[in-house]
Amino acid sequence: MAHSKVPLIAIPIITLLVFLITYLYFSQPVRTAGMEKNNSTAFLNREFGVGTLNIGNFSYHVYIANTLRLQQLGYMNASGLGNCDGLGRCAGMLFVFSNESAQCFWMKNTFIPLKQSWISDSRVNYTYSGTPLSQNSICNIGNMVLETAPAFPIEYGESVNYTGPA
Repeated sequence: MAHSKVPLIAIPIITLLVFLITYLYFSQPVRTAGMEKNNSTAFLNREFGVGTLNIGNFSYHVYIANTLRLQQLGYMNASGLGNCDGLGRCAGMLFVFSNESAQCFWMKNTFIPLKQSWISDSRVNYTYSGTPLSQNSICNIGNMVLETAPAFPIEYGESVNYTGPA
C-alpha cells in the first residue's frame, strides 16, 4: 500500500489561501437586493443640513431632511447616525414637512435600527421601532418625523421644539 505524503510547503500555502479568501470575502461591502452599504457616514455631512432639537430640558443636534430628495434619501445605506457635520454624534434625522398630514416610512435600504417618532403640534404622537431592511410601510399623522437610535429617550406626548432650516 503506497502512502502519498503532502509536501510540508503545501500546508502553509493552503492556510494562506484560506486566509486571503476569507479576508477578501468579509472586506467587501455588504450587498442586499443590489444595494451597497455605505461604510461611512460622510455623505450625511455633504447632503444634509444640521439643526437643533429641544426635547424637555435637553438639546440635540440632528440632520435635517426638509426636501423631497433628502426625505427619500434619509438614512438609506448609512452605517451609522453620523456626527452632524463635526458637531458630535447626532441624535438622528428630523424630517420636516410643509404641512401636517399622513407621513409613511419604510426601511427598505436602511441597515441600522431606528426609532421613528411622529410629531404633531410640537408633541410626539406616535413612536415605532423600525426594523432594518423592512419593506413594511408605517404611517401616522405629523408635520415632522424624528429618526433616532432605538434607545433614544423620547416618548409619546413629549414636547419637541425645532430650530433650523424649514
